Amino acid sequence: MDMLLLNDVFHLTALAITIGSFVLISSKRIIELCVQTRSE
Repeated sequence: MDMLLLNDVFHLTALAITIGSFVLISSKRIIELCVQTRSE
């Protein structure tokens, strides 16, 4: 039972890191696009 719970926590953490990094990269790209359009 404890191992199953630990496995769930590990999967959730990995998922959170994946989503977090994806959002971070996306927002970075959006900010760069905004800066480019503003500078022109």
